[in-house]
Amino acid sequence: MQDNQYSLSADQIRVLATIAVVVLHVSASGVSRFELNSGAWWLANLLDSFSRVSIPLFVMLSGALLLLPPIDSVANFYRKRVARIALPLALWSVFYSGWTLLKGEVKQQPVPATQLLDNLLNGMPYFHLWYLFMLVGLYAATPMIRWLMLSLKASYAPSPSFYLAIAVTASTLYTLGFTWFGDSWPWPLWFIGYIPLFMLGAAMWGRPSNQGRLALLAAFILMVVIIARLAYTQLSEYPQFGAIYSYQYLSLPVLAASVCIWYLLKRPHQKLAPYTRLLAPYCFGIYLIHPVFLDVSHMLLSKIAIDDMTKMLVQIPLVFALSLLACIFYKAINSRLLKPVFAG
Repeated sequence: MQDNQYSLSADQIRVLATIAVVVLHVSASGVSRFELNSGAWWLANLLDSFSRVSIPLFVMLSGALLLLPPIDSVANFYRKRVARIALPLALWSVFYSGWTLLKGEVKQQPVPATQLLDNLLNGMPYFHLWYLFMLVGLYAATPMIRWLMLSLKASYAPSPSFYLAIAVTASTLYTLGFTWFGDSWPWPLWFIGYIPLFMLGAAMWGRPSNQGRLALLAAFILMVVIIARLAYTQLSEYPQFGAIYSYQYLSLPVLAASVCIWYLLKRPHQKLAPYTRLLAPYCFGIYLIHPVFLDVSHMLLSKIAIDDMTKMLVQIPLVFALSLLACIFYKAINSRLLKPVFAG
């Protein structure tokens, strides 16, 4: 595969996953707030179901980008990862702790310092930063995972189907144990469940699907419908369960949807290339900053007399656009002091 195709394919996955994250965080609020089975709720549910592929796509792409290239020095690898993840994680944890305090003051609901400390120790200074905490574990384990994959390749030359079977098995075990332990593991262990996806991304990178685009798109839409229907069934018939199984990133329907959309995005779409290349450098920054604009837009739109469905449809592009503009503004001022914050 040529370098330009490689970059475009990776950027397509990165951009779609970033858009899906914004859609997810807007629509998830609607799922919890709107009246169950209303038109607005079903739209939020479908958007939420569509966007659940976001984190699996990010993890699979990370696997392709980190496990395939040779690691010349483990020390150099870790040094680069510290700059890539650890520093932004520390800076943004501080920022969002301050943001949490500010929100508490605005709402006249002060947040105690002990709560901020608990959030940090639990790997969630703000709701979206859990992903970076999970990535710390994946990055730490990358040299060992790469060695394992190379050993398997030398001895057995497994196909992508082998790694897909591992991912399906892990997802099945997660499904069987979901009602037992849910997501109660401490954050240093979160990465364990994502190792199969990490390996799957590397295994599938250079292997195109035998299925056509229409078949893959139809399968993806079917999985989205299944995710949405299962979510409705659980909320309507089993409301005692706090977490919705089909929404979980490690659930079977989300795994199937992620594989379908992965193969769709692996094929370079040249007509979208200019937009993809424009957005791709800002994806990490958009991921990090978008909750600020999510909170602000929610506060502002709540004061406008429009229906819930319209608010949600307005909020999605608004949050994404403001987040993108913030990243572009940062690049324009080109401050060395803040370089690690938005660097993606």
